[in-house]
Amino acid sequence: MSAPVFVTAAGISAELHQAMMEARGLALTAKNARALAVRAGSRTVGFRAITDFIEELASNIISQSRTINNHAEALSNTAVNAWRTEQAYRRLAAICASDANHKASVEPQAQRCGQQLDELQTELQQGLRYLLDQLEESRKHMRTANLIATSSNVEAATAGDFREQLQVIADNIRATADRIGGHLNQASRLLNRNHRERQSA
Repeated sequence: MSAPVFVTAAGISAELHQAMMEARGLALTAKNARALAVRAGSRTVGFRAITDFIEELASNIISQSRTINNHAEALSNTAVNAWRTEQAYRRLAAICASDANHKASVEPQAQRCGQQLDELQTELQQGLRYLLDQLEESRKHMRTANLIATSSNVEAATAGDFREQLQVIADNIRATADRIGGHLNQASRLLNRNHRERQSA
């Protein structure tokens, strides 16, 4: 039995909230790295350029996480409406099946309710597919983050007296990117599982 969409949406929102918190930390790390690179001078020119990419990446993650989260909340509301509509449709269908005296007056309501349920179910399926696409796009950002983290390690190695400090920052970038990726992966797993279960139901 699949978990209700609004339960899945709540789980996704929780994971995205954590990803946004980590992304804010990543942006702060980029600012600290830039300040240190400026003090280090010409030996860290490459590292300074990397910090711009890190800040932009963090900003993109925060923005996209907000967009996905807003959509997840809207999808949750649609799921609740679909559940309520389904309950109403079942009651009306039961009356039509068992009470011939009221069948003529109830049937039109049942048909309208069934049509509304079909529309809500279609909206849910489209919404789930959209979330899957957006989460996959976010995961692409994290692949970029891992490349940036590798570049940070390379640049830190050539920073002379500042090597150790920049190495700590580079390691922090990678660790933060990994944590963000973990939250996005978990959100994707929740959504994929719900999507598959709904398709097989």
